[in-house]
Amino acid sequence: MEGSPEIAQSQSKRKLTPTQKLHELSWQDWAFALGMSLYLATRLIQLDKFPIYFFTDEAVQTMSAVDLLTRGLRDVTGRLLPTYFDNGGQYNLSLSVYLQLIPALLPRSVFLTRAVPAVISLVVPLTLGLALRDFFKARLWWAAPVFLAAVPTWFLHSRTAFETSLGVSMFSLFLYFYLCYRLKNRHYLPLAFLFGALAFYAYSPMQLVVVLTGVVLLGVDWRYHWADRKGLLRGLAVLVLLAAPYVRFRLQYPEALGQHLTQLQSYWVSSQTLGAKIGDFLRRYVHGFDPTYWFLPNSSDLIRHQMKGLGHMRLISLPFVLLGLGAAVSRLKDPAWRVVLIALLTAPAGAALVDVAITRLLVMILPLSYLALLGMEQVVAWL
Repeated sequence: MEGSPEIAQSQSKRKLTPTQKLHELSWQDWAFALGMSLYLATRLIQLDKFPIYFFTDEAVQTMSAVDLLTRGLRDVTGRLLPTYFDNGGQYNLSLSVYLQLIPALLPRSVFLTRAVPAVISLVVPLTLGLALRDFFKARLWWAAPVFLAAVPTWFLHSRTAFETSLGVSMFSLFLYFYLCYRLKNRHYLPLAFLFGALAFYAYSPMQLVVVLTGVVLLGVDWRYHWADRKGLLRGLAVLVLLAAPYVRFRLQYPEALGQHLTQLQSYWVSSQTLGAKIGDFLRRYVHGFDPTYWFLPNSSDLIRHQMKGLGHMRLISLPFVLLGLGAAVSRLKDPAWRVVLIALLTAPAGAALVDVAITRLLVMILPLSYLALLGMEQVVAWL
């Protein structure tokens, strides 16, 4: 009814001033905002001084963008808006170059080149915290940016211009909007497809991770997808458009994938039998879950990809990851928990095509961070 108290209440909420809205924020909202500020500060302070190197794989992002602008947004062959860019004999740069177009118009600097992916990485603690609040009903959702700010390997790589952190950021958005689609509103499906595609284009090892995650989610949530056939078809139409640049690239450069694997010395292009290759893949895949690799210092990764004396994740977070994993397994019927487990299981797939390395495995920090914070939530519940 027109004069009902519900309508009057909703109208009063719409008329709140910005100052009144700030007063209505809870202490968790303020803690989350402060945590995001802390996270951003730890990404940008002395960004051009640490890491102490500025590697060629960082500089190539901006220089490729400069070349693209010079040629009128065409590559060396004259193709407009190329899907991938040549990087030392392999085509493995895409989204990272396009995002560097704005810095390319400014005086070039190490800070600006690194600042682009560093600022974009804000979406990781943002989506992690919002997902914990909205879909897991976690009381510790506000702690997500503080936790991620202190993850050693994420601190290091989100302060570089390597495209690996960009792939993780896009994949985090993909997981979040898939959860929105699955648990809030079906209209979020195109956004999930969009950020899944951006993760696919951002970093080559993410291609198998994105495709495999999508296939598994399609299978386990098939009934939910099929219940809205029109929405599913609209989403698939968006997916076809997003896949078109990759199809064009594969038609133009059919040999590019093989060359890429050859340059990386992948066993998939060796003379081994198919059975031996599958065995190698499974061994590398399982190695991606090794707790000693993640939580203890290792000598297998290049030193420039390590924080000296630290594991890729802090050892103190291991018990919470295990608690969160146990809780997730016991809640398999819950779609939100299931998404985290699926992300955990698919994350090492891209690295397993070549060999275990933190740059190829960096996406694992997403499910591990979810599980760690959910494990902490379990401890708080017990207390």
